[in-house]
Amino acid sequence: MKKIFIFVCILCFFTFSLVAQDNLSQKVETEEKLNEIQFKIGMFPYIETLVCGLATIGSTGNDIILPSLSVQYLHYVTPRIGLGAAFTTGIPVAIIGEDNLALIYTALQLKIRGIYMNKEKIKLYGEVGMGGELLLASDKEKDFMSPFFSGSIVPLGIWFGSDKFFGTTEITFGSEGSFLTLGCGFRF
Repeated sequence: MKKIFIFVCILCFFTFSLVAQDNLSQKVETEEKLNEIQFKIGMFPYIETLVCGLATIGSTGNDIILPSLSVQYLHYVTPRIGLGAAFTTGIPVAIIGEDNLALIYTALQLKIRGIYMNKEKIKLYGEVGMGGELLLASDKEKDFMSPFFSGSIVPLGIWFGSDKFFGTTEITFGSEGSFLTLGCGFRF
């Protein structure tokens, strides 16, 4: 836990030093759109799918895996760095049959996005998010609720579209999904 805390502190310090350098070297134009809302859909949130899969060992019925849905807000403090938050919910595993069981999670993460390439119609970016989540389980006999760590890493994301409406494709790992996450959004 101490290593994660130290990593987050170093990441925040590094980010704020980059923000200060960008603010000194670049002037943000007032007509530029600095806020962004994005909707994402992903599959196989890594830790949640693993935990839920282990919890359902021995259950009878049909396993159903559903996608995770996320809503994300970012504010760009510089043209290349965005800070914000994301809310994610999903049902990694549901069992329909003799043992009706639903495992649901909701996560809230703080996010930072760094843009590698910033062209007019396409951008390449990376993103890191950390926060917490609640893991909920419900079956015939009992209900279960537990707090859990939530995180996501996007080593490569592709942003495409106009300055107002856009789509995204991300290679992801974490609570928003693993492997590939698709999204769309708008800037204002």
